[in-house]
Amino acid sequence: MFEPERPRLLLADDHPMMLEGLSRLLEPEFDVVGMASDGRELLRMAAARRPDLVITDISMPGLDGIEVIHRLQVILPTARVMVLSIHAEPSWVRAAFEAGAYAYLPKTSAPDEIEIAVREVLRGHFYVSPAVARAALISAPWKPRDERPEARPEAFGETLTPRELDIVRLVGKGMGNKEIAQELGVSVTTVRTHLSRVYGKLAPGSRLELALYAAQTGGPVM
Repeated sequence: MFEPERPRLLLADDHPMMLEGLSRLLEPEFDVVGMASDGRELLRMAAARRPDLVITDISMPGLDGIEVIHRLQVILPTARVMVLSIHAEPSWVRAAFEAGAYAYLPKTSAPDEIEIAVREVLRGHFYVSPAVARAALISAPWKPRDERPEARPEAFGETLTPRELDIVRLVGKGMGNKEIAQELGVSVTTVRTHLSRVYGKLAPGSRLELALYAAQTGGPVM
C-alpha cells in the first residue's frame, strides 16, 4: 500500500543535546534528514537534502541564523524556516521574519507548542509564540487602540467567530491549550481545531503585525 511521503525536516543548533531532543520529538511524524551544528553546515545540508522545513537557532558558529535564513531564500526558496532560539528580544524576532522566517519560538517552548508550530508552518501558515510576541509588543511603536480604528481582526483576513475570539484572547493571556480547554469547558482537540481555523483565516503577509496588534488589544498572539 502506498504511503504518502512524510515532510522532510533539517535541524540546526550548536548544542548537541538540543538537536537530539528535537529529533526524538519530531521523528515519529516527520523525516529528520539532517542535523547541523553551524550555519555553513546547515546551508550545505539544505542544498544537498532539500528539506521542506528548516528549524534553526539564531546564535550559531560560522553564520548566524538570520544570515542563514537570508541565504536559504536564494539556494532553497521552497523551504520554510522556523526559528527556535533563546533570544526573545524584539530586534531578533523582527529580523528573523524580515529575513523570511515563518515561525519564531523560544527554546523554553513546550514540546506540544513546537509540534503545533511545525504543522502550521508546513501548511503555509505563520506562527508567533506568545512569549516572543509579548516581548516584541513592549517595544513596538504602536498608537493607542482608539487612534487606530482601522485595525481589527477582519482587516487581516476573514472574520473570526466568537468562539475563535474567545480562544485567541485566552492565548493572549499566556494560557496554554489545556488551560484554555478547562476555562471554556471544551476538549484540547477542540481548542486546537479552532486555532487551526484561526491560522487559516489570517493573512500570512501580516502575521507578525497581527500578533503584536492582537497582544495589545487582547486578541491572538500566536
